[in-house]
Amino acid sequence: MGAVALALLALFVAGPGFLSKAPAPADQPPSPGTRLVGLPPSRGELPEVSILTEEGIRFYSAGQYPDACQRFADALERERENSILRQNVARCFEGWGWQSLRAGKAEEAGLLFRQGLQQEPESPPLLTGFALAAIHAGRPDEAIEPLEQAVAASPDAEATLLLARLYDQRDRSDRAVAHLRRLLERDPSHAEGRRLLDKLERERRAEAGFWKAQTAHFVVKYRGPRELEIRRTVVEILEEVYATVGREFNYFPAEKVTVILYPDERFQELTGAHLWVSGLFDGKIRLPVGALQGRTRALERLLTHEYTHALVHLLAKGRAPRWLQEGLAQHAERIPDDPNLHLSGGMTLGGLEALLRDGDMAKARMGYQVSLWVVRDLLQRGGMERMRELLARLGRGEAAADAVPRVYGLPLAELEGQWHRVLGG
Repeated sequence: MGAVALALLALFVAGPGFLSKAPAPADQPPSPGTRLVGLPPSRGELPEVSILTEEGIRFYSAGQYPDACQRFADALERERENSILRQNVARCFEGWGWQSLRAGKAEEAGLLFRQGLQQEPESPPLLTGFALAAIHAGRPDEAIEPLEQAVAASPDAEATLLLARLYDQRDRSDRAVAHLRRLLERDPSHAEGRRLLDKLERERRAEAGFWKAQTAHFVVKYRGPRELEIRRTVVEILEEVYATVGREFNYFPAEKVTVILYPDERFQELTGAHLWVSGLFDGKIRLPVGALQGRTRALERLLTHEYTHALVHLLAKGRAPRWLQEGLAQHAERIPDDPNLHLSGGMTLGGLEALLRDGDMAKARMGYQVSLWVVRDLLQRGGMERMRELLARLGRGEAAADAVPRVYGLPLAELEGQWHRVLGG
């Protein structure tokens, strides 16, 4: 699939579980030499058709997609039944669509892929491009049908994996499992597909017999009557959190977030989390029931924290580094600053990320405290508007080391130096 394979990058980042993320747009356009077709001189086409086609190929090779697509469309207008001309129009809009998606113009990319689909309605690359544009535009539900069509026509492994992820996030694990099994029938050695299938099958066993309740913004799964009151309390708080955190971020997603309430021992078995962990987000909010007894300030903070993870995940398409995730989640739950916070070593974002992942609880706790401090410093510098810009850049595939300086107007080394002077001075 060429550009599609480039576009469907890693679907996970490390976290307390696996955090699914939207694939970044392709790093390179489709190769014009292999995707576009010139006209053989013996076919007897109108001379201007050949001229327009050759001009279109030259513009396309130079990445000048608007001019190229106009030439190809003009050529097709003169010979409507010419399949080569129709193919060139489709390929041109495909290349233009990837260019727009890389530039962060998801809505424009969707329109361009749709233009290509008017010429080749069953093209797997165009269908997949259209699906990715929908995901990056914040409408992942619209990606499912075109991805279904794409993998039915051409069983691409990465497109299949993305489709399985989308179904899993919508609590349709039966469809996700079916696609993953077909993927592994074709390629038994596909490690990512095997890991995801094993994970989903463990979850299905752990959640066998669970009840499901849906609200305006959440899907909650729980063991049934014995946890009915807990479920009501959780839903009540979550709907309040949806409003309060949504106002702070100025973002109210239409997509429902799945929340699963587990018996404590099953939560530990399924997530592998430390005993002190009272909840986690890995694409779904997972909570041990033992942490949910009655409405308390601790429960409100816990649900605020985990829902903020979900919100940041959606805004950054799953690409926010952990320091940013944890800093924003703690900020939202109103964790107070530590007035005695002090770092003896250097201060870099890479080092902070490593600190958060350290198995030593004291070091990990320090990582959480520094993450909160750094996020609040960034909020003081630019408010939520700049923070939203940072999340959007990350969602388009920019590395944090590149996105942070672009948003806040200082070289990263200078920012890190300022942080070190305050925290290490």
